[in-house]
Amino acid sequence: MKVCFKCGLEKPMGDFYAHPSMGDGHLGKCKECTKRDVRKHREENDSVREYDRRRYHADPARKARSRAVADKWAKENPHKRKAQGALAYAVRRGRVQRTSCEKCGKTKVQGHHEDYSRPLDVMWLCVRCHHRHHAGYK
Repeated sequence: MKVCFKCGLEKPMGDFYAHPSMGDGHLGKCKECTKRDVRKHREENDSVREYDRRRYHADPARKARSRAVADKWAKENPHKRKAQGALAYAVRRGRVQRTSCEKCGKTKVQGHHEDYSRPLDVMWLCVRCHHRHHAGYK
């Protein structure tokens, strides 16, 4: 058992990441607190997202893995892919107009489908707000 210095709770050693430099071989804060801190840091720092973008474009293998994941998703979710395609076609043809993000007002947006059976009924969200929406944030 070990006490997390961040939340102050006593937890089993399995709830702490291994860290060879520490006296007991585990990080001083629990996995839950570590994940929360990392999420907050990534959210607040554009430089982290820029680093991820540069790293993605510099590594062909990373790009290939990403493409494979996207292809697998499309194969497993044909109804969602069809709705996305219908929306993209409607936007290109001018039948649907993009608006700014409904949460923060940014202009670079994605269409979020609450109901894929209604492909043109979307909520326009920027990438960050779209991720936050799926993660359950308000």
